[in-house]
Amino acid sequence: MADLLWEGLIISLVTLLGINIGLSMGLTQFSRSKILSLSALYGAILLALSLMVNYTTFLYDFTNEYILYVIGIIGVVTIINGIYTIIRWKKEKKEKYPFTSLTTMIPSICCFAGFFFTAVLLNNKNAEPDFLLITITMAVLFAIIIIIFCLFSNFLRHAERPYPVLLGNFMILNGFFFVIAGLFIPTIEAMATIQTEPLTIDSSSGLIFLIMAGLGVFLIGVYLKREGKTV
Repeated sequence: MADLLWEGLIISLVTLLGINIGLSMGLTQFSRSKILSLSALYGAILLALSLMVNYTTFLYDFTNEYILYVIGIIGVVTIINGIYTIIRWKKEKKEKYPFTSLTTMIPSICCFAGFFFTAVLLNNKNAEPDFLLITITMAVLFAIIIIIFCLFSNFLRHAERPYPVLLGNFMILNGFFFVIAGLFIPTIEAMATIQTEPLTIDSSSGLIFLIMAGLGVFLIGVYLKREGKTV
């Protein structure tokens, strides 16, 4: 069960931050050829990090002890980046940012750092021989997600609210998810040391609470939107 939760965490990192990167890249208004090239490059970087994991077993003890803080920091940085994006739009009223801006670079840094450290743990905890196949699949999906949501950003520009504001709000919700996920990491570690029978309440309680936390973040976002507090 614990291995499934670790896999869920790394998949959520790649998926949510991949969406974040794709939407952020939409601010640059690059041509489709540049989008394809950058997406392929990002997928290649993710694959390279997967290969590096096999040679970083010395980082396992450090990562195992501090992964809680790594995921928490990623969440906090993502929240701050979302707030920064909204504040910047309020001051400049611009909807086109350079590729080197914080809004577009921070999601990439957070994604690669989070993926690398989580993969270090998963590679050592999970002895399955298809770990490389899993990471290759994730790298391909990562590139596809970036392309899809970068192109989808063209439709979001027709929304009532300014595109940078929508992106900032999404970043903030993403950040809260990672902060909450980080808080549940000690529970995942505890589950790894407990032997339970299949389909018992004990073996699934952590997953239930994680789902409830995610639902809570979603409901908070809906409430804030209705109250007009998300700008």
